[in-house]
Amino acid sequence: MDERRQPSALVDEAYAALGEAIVDGRLRPGDRLRDVELAAHMGISRTPVREALQRLAAIRLVEIAPHRFTRVTSPSDKEIADMQDYAVHMIAMTMHLALPRCSDDEIAEGARLLGGLMDAARADSSPAYVDAGYAFLAHFTRASQNIVLIETLKQTAFLLRRNLRGWMCAHVEGCEELFLQLADRIRERDTAQAAHLWLRLHGLY
Repeated sequence: MDERRQPSALVDEAYAALGEAIVDGRLRPGDRLRDVELAAHMGISRTPVREALQRLAAIRLVEIAPHRFTRVTSPSDKEIADMQDYAVHMIAMTMHLALPRCSDDEIAEGARLLGGLMDAARADSSPAYVDAGYAFLAHFTRASQNIVLIETLKQTAFLLRRNLRGWMCAHVEGCEELFLQLADRIRERDTAQAAHLWLRLHGLY
């Protein structure tokens, strides 16, 4: 990192670098985080690293015990289950809000991203499903043009991606057909049916 950059930019870069390392597993639950070592590794001063760690602590990716330790948190089973509930309902709501506002290109991209979710479900790959699900949510969040949703996703992105580990659609009968129906409802901008099919795919109907 370039120390000549604005302090806020250095904090943002340190936050992004540490957040990605936690999400992809380079920093694992329980790992100690020492600001001196992290600052030296990133080539910046300790101040932006400390501020980045405070931001990560605010979203529960990092635990700070003053004068004792700073470490990566380990999500509980309830936190993981709650995040899965949140993601399913958030995607349903965001689709419902975004579909009437989408351009034709945004509709086509949403259907394409849904295809990635279907492929991941077919392969029974949770990591691929989480990545595809996050891309699907991010797409419709942007398309919604709702500043609250956009800011909420920005603030929770790392926590969402980390705590969704193990997430998959429900193994309901006719799962692939439901995905295909959902793609059609997205193309038709049918908000109610799109939300219903999404919730059904995740065992809620």
